[in-house]
Amino acid sequence: MKMVNINKPMIMFLAGLVVLFNIMLVSATSGDITFSLNQTDYYFKIGENAIIPLNIQNTYEKQINGMLTYSYTQEINQGGIYISSSNSRSVSFSIEDGNSTQLLNFGTSDKPSDLNIDLKFVYTLNNETRVVNLNGIKIHFVSDDSQKQNQVNQISSSSEKWTASQQSQSQDPFSQMQQQINQIMNNYQQPQNPQQALQNNQMAQDSSAIKKQIENQIKEQQEMKKEFQKQLTQNEEFQKAHEKLLKEGYNLTSANFKPVTNRTGDFEINYKNQNGEKASLKGSMKDGKIESLQKDTPQIRQEMLNQLQNNKQFQEYQKQLQNEGFTQQDIDIYKEQNKTKVKVSYKNKNNETANITAEIENKNVKNVELQKTEKEKKNNYLWFLLVIIIILVSTLGYFIYKKLNKKHSLETPVVTKKIVKKPFDYKLESMKLIEKSIKLFEQKRYKDAYGMASQAVRLFLSYKNGLNKEITNDEIINFLRKQNKEYKEVKECLDLCSLVEFAKYEPNKKDFDKIVKIAKKIIEKN
Repeated sequence: MKMVNINKPMIMFLAGLVVLFNIMLVSATSGDITFSLNQTDYYFKIGENAIIPLNIQNTYEKQINGMLTYSYTQEINQGGIYISSSNSRSVSFSIEDGNSTQLLNFGTSDKPSDLNIDLKFVYTLNNETRVVNLNGIKIHFVSDDSQKQNQVNQISSSSEKWTASQQSQSQDPFSQMQQQINQIMNNYQQPQNPQQALQNNQMAQDSSAIKKQIENQIKEQQEMKKEFQKQLTQNEEFQKAHEKLLKEGYNLTSANFKPVTNRTGDFEINYKNQNGEKASLKGSMKDGKIESLQKDTPQIRQEMLNQLQNNKQFQEYQKQLQNEGFTQQDIDIYKEQNKTKVKVSYKNKNNETANITAEIENKNVKNVELQKTEKEKKNNYLWFLLVIIIILVSTLGYFIYKKLNKKHSLETPVVTKKIVKKPFDYKLESMKLIEKSIKLFEQKRYKDAYGMASQAVRLFLSYKNGLNKEITNDEIINFLRKQNKEYKEVKECLDLCSLVEFAKYEPNKKDFDKIVKIAKKIIEKN
């Protein structure tokens, strides 16, 4: 066989070709996405739509699909009341090749207010997830054209690798689910046989339905929270309490709203003064009327502490904790009708905690109790272990005793009674679970309420169809689908329950009533 002699210049030439090929390959697959704005602050008159032109540069030489999330904090001034609320929304977003401009519409406002906006675009390319973050955008709604101060101040941001820490910090359940759906959809692009294509098509339809359902639920929840906030800020009793705190030198720092309906729910408004002292207004509103309003300030907490310190039992407990190295941390106040419950918290160098709780009614202190949480837990744990050991030793001794005495015992006929088990009334038990879920919802134990409603439906369908065991949502849906039985209402009911159980979605009475109605219909018609 003739050998080919490759000299050194030839080797250098081939190596150069390889390097050039790699450079061309990287150039063909590399690219970037850049977001830019002409200014950071945008001014719009009340009633105008806040439309911002987003400049986009895509150098991948192809269309890029991903998720655009915009998180915004709305600051509202109304009737002397300033309230800040945060929300987040995610939508599917496609970017064409080259340079383009996308108009982003952030709606309008009927009152002077400010919006602080952060944009995030997440996409996956070549098995790598990348993100473009554009933060610090401000929208100002003003009452007069003379207040507009639009100035050129360009900002831009390019894509970067989306790290695991960034993914874990994302708290938006809708965007997380959308990322999973996008990943599933990317997998559908692989070659499939007819059966796989049919299954994937069904999964895609289910995913799309869930996505749309969650999007609608989030929109309804945001609208309900917005209306609840409006009703609260217009309440005369709340306005007086708010204005009093402002006169005392407190500034509003944050607000938390938990509406059940547009006019009913709980609220907590937090304040802080220049010295760092905190105050709050907590309470509940029912049908647009303040049902309870609790004001908490350092002055009120000090007054409560002074009353406690005149109580002998409190003095003894406090002295005992001080001798054990505990120092006072904080005071919490809870009002219930004419009673005020007070909890004074303590902590020592070992991070063990203790509480002194009491009730104050008409300036009379009663029911003073001492609770040593960490230490008592350790002692209770040791006692629990001791009890377990005693039970195990006793059980072992009993079996040894029975075994030793078995040799000396006389054989006697054993008479057994036939126990007739009463048939399990799964329909009745399922209805009981529904009633319990209604009571849990009334007690504001929302997650337990949704979970029990879901359990009732699964229990009934499991025994109705002869499965007679604990099953998951997916198992019962797949079973009904394979048996060609109606499953759409069942799926809708279970999906709504799952929104609260797993997606961290805030519950509301409208959805819960719908779940109960569907569940009762499923149980009663069979």
